[in-house]
Formats: sequence, structure tokens, C-alpha cells
Amino acid sequence: MKVARLEWPDLLEWFFRRLDAPAPVRCGTLVLANAHTLNVACASPAAREAIRAATLVLNDGVGLDVYARLRTGAPFPYNFAGTDLVPRLLGECARRGLPLRVFLYGARPERAEEAARRIERAYAPVTVVGVLDGHETTGDQARRAIDAARPDLLLVGLGNPRQEAWLAANAPALRARVAIGVGALFDFMSGSVARAPRAVRAMRLEWLFRLALEPRRLFRRYVVGVPLFLWRTLTYRPTTSEPTPSRPTQSRLPAGKPRIGAPNDSGFGAVLARTAGDANDSGSGVRVGSAG
Repeated sequence: MKVARLEWPDLLEWFFRRLDAPAPVRCGTLVLANAHTLNVACASPAAREAIRAATLVLNDGVGLDVYARLRTGAPFPYNFAGTDLVPRLLGECARRGLPLRVFLYGARPERAEEAARRIERAYAPVTVVGVLDGHETTGDQARRAIDAARPDLLLVGLGNPRQEAWLAANAPALRARVAIGVGALFDFMSGSVARAPRAVRAMRLEWLFRLALEPRRLFRRYVVGVPLFLWRTLTYRPTTSEPTPSRPTQSRLPAGKPRIGAPNDSGFGAVLARTAGDANDSGSGVRVGSAG
């Protein structure tokens, strides 16, 4: 699996290119990968394949930056934190006067509905054309309801690895232009769960703030998962079929679909440098397979 090495303007280019593409267009899926996502991918071949099926995979959080620094000496050029990425995309659509049609799938009903109200108040002319909770609705029911609403942007907040599996299974048949796995975003956007203070976020310690708020639910993810991720990072050795990690170079997103991994990727991960001659590659990434 490869995590694209992009900056914010690159993502905007990808996003608006998909919105502007003439119909019919295949739904482009965006997965945000953090340390927990990669721990899950290491333990589950099914989760790994679901992530590989995404059109674009981006880095989310300090864990992948630590990995990149240890493996290549350079961090990712931009942190695509899920709780900031979607509001920023919606704000850009509002700034451009784009009447984006958004569908929210996931979270508890009251939280998703409140998030929808807040989105419409804050980002007009963006409209929310549908809301489905993630507890009572099956995959087939959700797909039919989403297609009937004809959204431009689908936000799927089912948590890891369920949302990636749902996207891999259903996105190819959807008429939405872009679908993003957003985890607990609706909880934050509805105001049901507090975000860390700005100073804590600036230090990239929001995960610690979340652990303090929900220690029982997040104990395994952070207290067990963070040391496990660091151990895998330090002990991973590439297989002979994988390129040797090198210092990455920043690049603009090239024309066409970014190449996210290859069918025979294996091993925990290696941040891969993009060379100027590789016109089909979207940038550097993390290869994820079984724990090495």
C-alpha cells in the first residue's frame, strides 16, 4: 500500500478535477491512514486489501511522520488530519460558491443530523442531501439511499476498518464523485465530542487529548497501538521485492489517477521516493503488509 506524498494544493486539484469531470465518472475514494489504520492493516489481510482498493491514500497524524522520518529522514510535506481536511474542503467549496451536494453516512443518528445542520449553516451554498446512521442501516440499504440522493461528496464515518471495507465493496457502483472515510468526524462536527485545544493540536498531541476523554474506548488504540506501531517501524525490514527506502522528493500530483500500491505489495512498510521519471506515481508512500 502506498500513501501519497502530497501537499494541500495537490489534494484540491485532485478533488475539483473529479467534481468537474464529465459524467459518467467512477467514484473516487479517499482513505486517511494513521498509525491505527496501519496496525489494523498489518493484522488483517482483508483490511489491507480494502485500503489498497482506494483511489488515493493520504497520511493522517504524527505516527506516519515518525515512520517517514525514521525510514527516510524526511516527514510528509503536509498532515491531512481527517478532522481538519473535510471542513477545509467544504470551506473551499463555499468560498468558490459551489453548491456541493453532500451525504453523511455513519455515527449515531442525532450526531450525524446535527453535523448536517452545522455544515449547511457554516458552508452555504453546500447542502446536505441525506443522512444515514451507521448502526441500523445495512450496506445495501445505504448504497440505495445514497444513489437516490445523488450526492457529489459522500462522507463515510463507520470507523476503521469498517468504513474502508464498505467503500471498497460499494464505491465502484456509486454515482457520487468522491467518497471519503472520515472516522469520528461527525462526532466532532456535531459538537458531541470536544476537540483538543489549538495549542495541543499544534503540538500534534490530539491523540493524547482524545485518550484522556475516552480512556476505556481508546486504550487499546493508543496505549497498546502506539508502541506496537513504533516497534513495527523500528523492526521492519523490506523484502527483496520491495524498493529500498530513500529520501523522498516533493512533487505535484500528475495527470491521471494516482497509482496507490501494486498487487504484490508486502511487508510492513517503506516510504518510497518518487523520481522525476516515474510519471505514473503520485508520490511517496508507505507499503503495508504483514508485520515483518
